[in-house]
Amino acid sequence: MTSKLLLSALLALACQFAQALSLNVPKALFDTALAKKFPKEKLTITLDKPVSKFSKDRQKIEICGVWTSKLPKYSGDFCVDFQPSWNKAKGEIEISKINILKLTSGDAKELSASISGTLNSTLLTLLDGTTVYHVPDMIGRHLESIEVQDSSFKLAF
Repeated sequence: MTSKLLLSALLALACQFAQALSLNVPKALFDTALAKKFPKEKLTITLDKPVSKFSKDRQKIEICGVWTSKLPKYSGDFCVDFQPSWNKAKGEIEISKINILKLTSGDAKELSASISGTLNSTLLTLLDGTTVYHVPDMIGRHLESIEVQDSSFKLAF
């Protein structure tokens, strides 16, 4: 009876510990991983020089950078925000649910409808699903939540 009680207590303690396991991923580590993914190119559009900003209040991460087009020759700035998502199969945190915040040309000229449309679709397809962090394999693949902090994101397992 005592051994069953002790086993039950240890099992309960182990379950509490397993639920309490979390990992903070600092912004610097995120920025390093993000920089390795750029420049990104599709068709004649290139995205480069990403800078991130974390928002605890909105639970989103913002990425701003520059875009260039080869044909016709244009360039400008972009800003998007997204919610990090969990890819269980790969054990990775990815960019998803992208929202375009800013899309401007460098010369302050209005973009043509075709360039604007291409940029909008290119931004979404180039960034969606981009891996920004690979969770160490020893931790496992079960993730409870991702919580964006002001200078990190917290992974709760």
